[in-house]
Amino acid sequence: MSAVEPAARPHSLRRLLAVVAPVAYVVALGVSIAVDGLPLARDQLFLWLLLGMAAFSVAAWRSWGALLLEWLPFLALLVAYDYLRGAVSVPTEQAHIVPQVRFDEWLTGGPLPTVWLQERLFDAWSLQWYDYASWVVYMSHFFAVWTVAAVLWRVAHDRFQRYVVLTVTLTVGAFLTYWLWPAQPPWLAGQEGTIPEVARVVPVVWGALGVSSAASIWEGHGDLVNLVAAMPSLHAAYPFMLMLFFWSAGWWVRAGLFAYAVAMGFVLVYGGEHFALDIFVGWAYALIAFGLVWGGGQLLARRRQRASVPSG
Repeated sequence: MSAVEPAARPHSLRRLLAVVAPVAYVVALGVSIAVDGLPLARDQLFLWLLLGMAAFSVAAWRSWGALLLEWLPFLALLVAYDYLRGAVSVPTEQAHIVPQVRFDEWLTGGPLPTVWLQERLFDAWSLQWYDYASWVVYMSHFFAVWTVAAVLWRVAHDRFQRYVVLTVTLTVGAFLTYWLWPAQPPWLAGQEGTIPEVARVVPVVWGALGVSSAASIWEGHGDLVNLVAAMPSLHAAYPFMLMLFFWSAGWWVRAGLFAYAVAMGFVLVYGGEHFALDIFVGWAYALIAFGLVWGGGQLLARRRQRASVPSG
């Protein structure tokens, strides 16, 4: 009996850690959110994602080295993107606005969609349920793509690398467009007098929730803020990218993610964050990025298959 106990202790300890580590992680995350709010900054979010993956993989701690190797280049690129996004900002008057306005007016055959929606639905002094729902949909942008990446790394590792390549391709494509073709969002165009003034719904909801510090994120202060990075809309592109990536998962997954993409598009237009043209271009970028990554993956697979076939 005594010979069995020492061998059993490491196994029991691993099982205990497999339970305690996730619980400790969830508690720590809850305390952090209660004290400091949601981890909206990407560096904070990525840190919590890495800690979460480690906590839920504590029994396989030897995989943590692979975790860092596979995630750090991905995270470093996207954090650098945040800095570069602000670095390529230009003065408002140099940013494009006429094509978006003309397209949106052509689309409706009348007033701009943002103006029309806010005239009928929005009252800053009497927020409705759909304003809070819009806030939820909008805020999901900061978590959905990266949480999906963490889940794929944990449960479908064979698809993780392709997902990373797809996300990075789409993000870099958007950055290049911000650099080459800066564009104003509706709320900024309204402030400049180009279109009728429109509200930014998300900061108003943040204020109603009593979180003024979070609302200030959208006020346009700080060195990393690019006020004229509206074309394409990554808020719109990422949900569409998710729909394409999980297309093979079944019609109900496609339907759910399509509804998410449409809801995000509506929220962005209604909330004054993007013109309808920004949404369509974001969807087009997601489709192009998916085509490039999927096509590249197919080409690589064929080359590997030919290389594995013995000659002669």
